[in-house]
Amino acid sequence: MRYPYHVSLVCATFLLFVSAQSQPSWQLLGLSDRSINCILADDTTMILAGTDQGMSVYWNGNWYDFGLTLPVTSIVRFSNEVIFVGAGNGSRSDAVYIGNKILFGPPFYALRFQQYFIEPTAMVINNTRAIPLLYVGGRNAVSVGMFGTDTLYPFNALKIPEYAFGVEKPRCADLVLFGDTTLYAGGYDQSTMMGGPGNLLILIKDSLEVAKRLDVTALAQGSFAEVGPLELVIGTRDSGVFFYSPSAFIPWTVIPGPAKEPINDLLTMPGMMFSDILVAAVASGVYTSGGHSSEWTEVSDIPAPPNCLALRGPATGNMEGVLMAGTSKGVYLYALPSVVRDRQLPEAALRNVRPVMGRNGEVLLFLPVSPGRGAEVSVYTMSGKLHTNVSTSQSMVRLRLKTAGLFYYCCTVGGESTYSGVMVSVR
Repeated sequence: MRYPYHVSLVCATFLLFVSAQSQPSWQLLGLSDRSINCILADDTTMILAGTDQGMSVYWNGNWYDFGLTLPVTSIVRFSNEVIFVGAGNGSRSDAVYIGNKILFGPPFYALRFQQYFIEPTAMVINNTRAIPLLYVGGRNAVSVGMFGTDTLYPFNALKIPEYAFGVEKPRCADLVLFGDTTLYAGGYDQSTMMGGPGNLLILIKDSLEVAKRLDVTALAQGSFAEVGPLELVIGTRDSGVFFYSPSAFIPWTVIPGPAKEPINDLLTMPGMMFSDILVAAVASGVYTSGGHSSEWTEVSDIPAPPNCLALRGPATGNMEGVLMAGTSKGVYLYALPSVVRDRQLPEAALRNVRPVMGRNGEVLLFLPVSPGRGAEVSVYTMSGKLHTNVSTSQSMVRLRLKTAGLFYYCCTVGGESTYSGVMVSVR
């Protein structure tokens, strides 16, 4: 269902007003003396950054270094207590480390060597199985290992086409579990002189097979229509951005990348209405798009070329205080200057729902209550400040907001978070 034109126009006008008033921009969090390879920021209390000099954690307004001095090229989280870290640049010291959260202060995680692996530049976890699997990509290689609470077992190499990611300087750029079930791997040859072609690969049984010949630099997934399928998004070095939906049998779609530059990284986040926002990092900056549209909008002016992107905590449809970029000169957060160091986001809920619209300060919510299980609704401003809080045992509640604006809300039923979303209140 689409909102009427006049409602959309009011929302658009209000968004422009909010933008003009708040004017968020890229704010440096630190590590300006280092090039950032990857960021893990799904925990709202800390940020982990993999750099050309090791790994650092941002906590309580300060950065703390780990003892690891190898370049860190990939970080993934298994749980609140366990992370995996890929480190190395082609030496015999390259490896995958496990980090257990056993320390009471920064850097919090104690890292332990687990398995040798040359240039572990991409990792993804399959957590849908009884025994979780860690996939790791490197030089013309992708391997998989089972792991328990604190141990990663020996890797098994997956079958892969010869020189799948190039000849001279092959690189596995990214791994993604599409729909949490199907593994895709992409890579390219970093050599521009004698390099071979890269590929997008799909895992079929125990073999990675060529899905499409492309110099793949980044992978993501999202839905880009009001009622649309999940799509695989492929960023490339020289051919733009591709979209593919294997389940819906939709033909491949391609659009030019921002400024027609090589894609350094891609991510998706919930949009303000019904579809996802695509965010791309290229040498000239960070850009957003509605998906299949070739019109890109720059996200302010970032002071250094972005290498990677991340979202801080739960994505709520608003980039301010959430969108992060790792650059050649440090870590940046897209936020107001006053909230860079002390911003606190609401805790993550289980799932996001469609935005809720209201007029004249009144918003109607329908809640999944039942006898003996009341609901509590918390409404926050987009800067993270609590605006109002309501407890009710009724399935319908009217919220009266003091001002017009964009808000984030979360619903708790029986003491457990059930869903969250964006609230738009217009006059």
